[in-house]
This record gives sequence, structure tokens and C-alpha cells, in this order.
Amino acid sequence: MKKFKSLVIAAVLSLVVVGQAYAAGEFVRISTSTVGGGFYLIGNTLAQLGQAKMKDVNFTAVTGGSIKNMMNLEKGDVELGLTQSSTLAMGIAGTGTFKAPLKKLRYVVAIYPMPAHILVGKDAGIKSVADFKGKRIDYGSVGQGIEVNVRELMSVYGLVDKDVKIERFGRSEFEEAFKTGRSQGTLWTTTTPNAQISDLIRTGTCTLVSLEPEKLDELMKRYPHYIRTTIVKGTYEGIDHDVLGFGAVGSLLTHEGVSEEFVYNFTKMLFENQDFLKERLGTYFAAFGPELALQGMGATQLHPGAAKYYKEVGILK
Repeated sequence: MKKFKSLVIAAVLSLVVVGQAYAAGEFVRISTSTVGGGFYLIGNTLAQLGQAKMKDVNFTAVTGGSIKNMMNLEKGDVELGLTQSSTLAMGIAGTGTFKAPLKKLRYVVAIYPMPAHILVGKDAGIKSVADFKGKRIDYGSVGQGIEVNVRELMSVYGLVDKDVKIERFGRSEFEEAFKTGRSQGTLWTTTTPNAQISDLIRTGTCTLVSLEPEKLDELMKRYPHYIRTTIVKGTYEGIDHDVLGFGAVGSLLTHEGVSEEFVYNFTKMLFENQDFLKERLGTYFAAFGPELALQGMGATQLHPGAAKYYKEVGILK
């Protein structure tokens, strides 16, 4: 019996040690997007940097999407996850796709601004988002933030899901979907220029749609988690006018169960290695820095570890 009790005590102690190791971030999963998406590239770059600079931590990037990443963080299934500000605002409020507020999410840092590209097939007869009605509109893979953007955008034109034919394509699939006519419209919040979008526009498959100024005003008033953007003429071959629109902010989150020590060290690592990030993935990290750090956070609570670093360097008072 004494031996049995000793084994039980040893087992309990081992669990405590494992828990402490987890809290210190020994194994860290970064939830990204489907293969080919910007979050997928960012997450893998962050994992590479982490492996190089934080030797006692094992980083791995896993596929996901804005919605899926937030749900996984809420459940504690991953330690870090990427999302966009519009989806984050909805998750914190518990509206739309989310049936209840997500209370365990914590903000770490804004990664990059994401101008929304409203893409339509060249022959789809779509001159305005109002023309989405009755068309085949790609909402992205299940769990991606694209569907949130599309729904919010359509809402200012009085359109809802039943007004369109919903298609579901990942970022590695949507190019072929447009070329074959299976998709007639979609929205992609990403950097400019984007290689896949450049290819679609250059080959005459797609074009970009602007928002009418009054509709943009309404969108910004209704959904303040967005930012105003302009895709300037010449960014894409054949687009000879400025494209007026909106955008989200690509953000990195964690959850309340991840230790302050780990998040502090990870946040510090990012800012002390900006050159690495910009050299490795300049398309997404070009604007990364103190000025952008807390954009897109909205009502989300800041993780204490990130807050500690921001106070040290003067980003937070």
C-alpha cells in the first residue's frame, strides 16, 4: 500500500511539473490558416524565429483560420493564433458566428494591416457589391475570417446569405475556382500586391471593385474594427484607378492560461528581431513595429506578458 501511495504521489508531482512546463511555453502551437494563406506564411515564420531564439521552446505552426484559431485558443488547444480584427471583435462580443463571447482570449500584437480586395469575375456582371445578389460568392473555407468580412460588407447593401450562392474555397483553391467560373466574387483581406491576385487580374480572370463613398462611410460607422484603405492605381497591372475600400488588422492572440513569462519573452523577441521578420517575409512584416502594435485590439484584453513589455518600451504608459 505504501508503495502504491508513493507511486500516486509521484504521478501527481509529474503532472504538476508538466503543467509548469506547459505554462512556461515549452510546447507552443501557432494556429495559422489554410496552406497558401498569409497567416500560414506568418505562423511558420514566427515558429522559425522562435526555434532560433527561444531554445527551450518547441514551436510548431498548424493550419486553421481566423474563426477556428479563436475557438481553439478559447479551448486551450493551441497557445498562439492569428486572426483578423473584424473576426476578433465578433468573437469578443459573442455575435454572428459566435454563439457566446470568447472570454479567455488575450491580445499579443498586431502583425500587419490587411486591405480588403473585393474580387469579381471579369465576366460576372458585377460592378458593385450590390450586384452580388444571385451570384456565386466564395466565403472561404469553414473557419476562415473571410465569411465574416463578406457578411459585414454585404450587410450595408441589404444583402444576407440567402441572397447569394455560397461557395467554399481555400486560398490555394480560389484561383482555379475563378478561372473555371465556379466562383464569381469573393473578398480577401491581405497585403498589396498579392501574387495570386496579380495573376488573376493580369490574365483577365478578375478585377477589383471599389466601394461607393457613402457605403464605405456606413461600413466604418457600423463596424469600427475596420480601417479605411486605398489600393492605389498601378498596384495591379490593368487597374488604372484607385480602389476605395476597407481593411482589417492581422493580429496575434494567446489565451489567459499561457504564462506571463512566456508571452513577455515572445513579444520582446518579435520586436528585437524586426529585421529578421522583414527580411524573411517583408510582404507581411513591412509595417510591423511599435506604431501598429495595439491596432485592431478593440475590446480584447491585453495579455499581462505583452503589457509588461509594452510598458517597458513606452508603448503603454
